[in-house]
This record gives sequence, structure tokens and C-alpha cells, in this order.
Amino acid sequence: MLKVAVNDTFGTAVAGASVKGPLSTLRTDAQGVAVLIVDGAASGTTVTVSGPDFADQSAVVPLRPHQNNEVLITLVRTTSAAGGSLTSRGAFLPSVSGNAQEMTFEIEIVVVDGDSRPIDNLRPTDFTLRPCTPDSANNKVDCVRGASAAVDVAYAPSVATPAAMESVAGGLATPYAAAMLLDQSGSILQSDPSGARLFSAKSFMGTLGTDDRVLLAAFAGGPDARIPTPPLAVYGPFKDKVSAPSYFSTLDSLAPLVGGNTPLYTSIDGLRQRLVGEASLAAGLSKAMVVFTDGADTSCTSLENCRATRAQTIQQANADHVRLFTIGLSSGVDVAALGELANQTGGAFLYADTAEQLLPLYGSLGRLLSLSLPTYRLRWTVQAPAANAFPSGSTLLGRVQVRAAGKTFDVPFVVGIP
Repeated sequence: MLKVAVNDTFGTAVAGASVKGPLSTLRTDAQGVAVLIVDGAASGTTVTVSGPDFADQSAVVPLRPHQNNEVLITLVRTTSAAGGSLTSRGAFLPSVSGNAQEMTFEIEIVVVDGDSRPIDNLRPTDFTLRPCTPDSANNKVDCVRGASAAVDVAYAPSVATPAAMESVAGGLATPYAAAMLLDQSGSILQSDPSGARLFSAKSFMGTLGTDDRVLLAAFAGGPDARIPTPPLAVYGPFKDKVSAPSYFSTLDSLAPLVGGNTPLYTSIDGLRQRLVGEASLAAGLSKAMVVFTDGADTSCTSLENCRATRAQTIQQANADHVRLFTIGLSSGVDVAALGELANQTGGAFLYADTAEQLLPLYGSLGRLLSLSLPTYRLRWTVQAPAANAFPSGSTLLGRVQVRAAGKTFDVPFVVGIP
């Protein structure tokens, strides 16, 4: 027999991995182990291990004839270039013209490669603003969200590539205290079955600076929630660079604790209060929250109620000087909600269409939080066939297609219209 133990690069067991030997293929159990039957007289055998969101790994394993044999195989997660958006920090403000049928705006975009390194050699032709057409069947606002009603209109860029582009250098790193909030609702079983969010959180903790601090929390609500104290479980206290790895076992324990709905705003509010009331943090340390989710708040009673609750969450975050950094996974995220939470509090909205984009985004978070990550400042003009398409107080939603590191991916954004 050959006992194959499969771990990731943090030493965590990988359950459900496919282990292929010469005579059979099995799945690893909850402890990341599969026991293969091998040729008892053979001196060696080849084992190939694969799993969702991991690169295949093969190894030639020496065998002791007629004895039990063991081997440890480490899987490396696959990664892909990814990006995020934030409100332009330049002097330019959105403007409308032509009976509000035309709008010019700027945004800043973060682009990182699969190793979380900023990609700094892109050209204007690597950014393409997609035209937007409302999809009335999805019960969401796709293009323009009105100030008081969900009135949506189509728009298209006057020119698909940016009219102006500027590379914005990162500044000197500023120490921060970040409270991490992980979505543990039931939909995570479909959007992140391999636990990429948990692995990525470990990666982020490894980027902490000497004076940075981090706090871990998770959220889920309803009778099916499995976290210890729904809707919010806080695993304190704040930790520094040296002690942050002690959170790894807690992150591993969250893997099976998935269930319930998504009380996003209630959880943000509760964790924000914990963050601003933390007496152990050094005076003057900038405060931020990193919120990961794969969907929209499911506890709102209506779209209007969701918007009012979100506005209050944003107002309270600004009053407490807490920046919100949101990370959305999968096409089902509420782009308007996550974009507004981030952009209206001085944070950033990072978007992963697939789990393989999560690790690079989390790996770049430390530099984003410390204001030392370079960005691209881009300007476009969009046009709509309808009069008063971009009224004051409304929000423009859109997607920029980015071509980088041999990949093409979308970066969603939102822009408030003054």
C-alpha cells in the first residue's frame, strides 16, 4: 500500500484531491489522505495529484516491497492576473453635458499578476471600456442607478480606449490596522469549494509590516449559519506580523463552517465598532476593513431598504475614519453595493471572477492598505441615447476589460455622479 498525504503550501490538508496511481485513482479524505494499492514487487511508482484550483503535481515514489509506504505531496494553487477599482484621487470630477446624455469620468485601476506584483507597463490599448446594456431579467441595475429609483439606461463609450491615462506611483507605506471579514454563508460552497479565500487570507497576513495589525472575523446569518456566534464571529485580539500566523488554525477551522444567509451590512457595522473601540491599537494608526463576499446582502427587505442600510453603513464608516476594501468573488456579487462601500469610504473594490484570482488580490492588499501600490488613472466619456441619462445623485456602473500578463479579464467599477 502507498499512503499519499496531500497538503497545500501552508501545510493544510487538501481534501477531495484526485490521487492517481498505476492501479487506481482515489480522492483524499478530510485529512488529505488517500491509500493506494500498488504492485507489491515494484521498486517505485508514479503518483499524480490534482485538485480544483491547484496545479497538478506528479512524483516518482520509491517503494519498499511488501511494506506500507508513505509520501507527502504539496500542491500549489493556480493563480491569474486580476484587478480592482477605486475612485480617482486626482483633481478631476465627473461631469455631464448635452442634456445629461454624455458623461466624462476618471477612475483608478489596480492590476497585479499571478504573483501579486503590480503590472506597470500597460498601455492605453490594454484597457477597453465595455458598453453597457440593462438586463431587465436579472432584477438588478446594470448601468445607471438612479438616486431615488432603479431607472436604468444603456450607454456606450465614445471611444473604447481611455482618452487619458496616467500611471500613479505608490507612496511610502503607512502602517494600518485591518479587520478582515470573511463570508461564510451557504453559497460559498459553490463559489469557493476549495477554500481559496482562507488560503488567500493567510497569504495577506504574511505581507504585514512591522507596525501593521490584523483582526479576523467571519459572518453568516439565519438558522443554517454554522459560525460560532451568528451573524458575526470575531476571533480576537488584534495580531502583529509575528503572531498573525496563529490565525491559520482558525482559518482552517472555518472550512466546514459554511451555511446560512449573508447579513453583510449588519456584520460590517458590528466589526467596525470593534475596530474603532480597540484600545490596544497605537494612536494614529489608519483603520480599514477588508470584506470578502460572493454575493449581496440577503437580509434586506427590499432594494430600497438595502440602499438605505448601505448608505448608513458608509456614513458610519466615514464618521469613524474606517476605509472599506471589498473583495467580490463570482459573477453573482452586487457590484453596485461593493463598489459604493469601497469607493465612498476611500477604499478599493477588488474583483475575482474565479478563485484563482483571489490569491493575487489578497497578496496585493497590504500595499493597497498602506497606500504604496501603484495604479492607473484612466478617463473616458460615455454617451446614452436617452435624455437625462446621468442625473445628479445617480451612480454609473461599468466594466473595464484589461489585457495583462497574457490574460484578459474584467474590472468592475462604480462612479458617483455629483
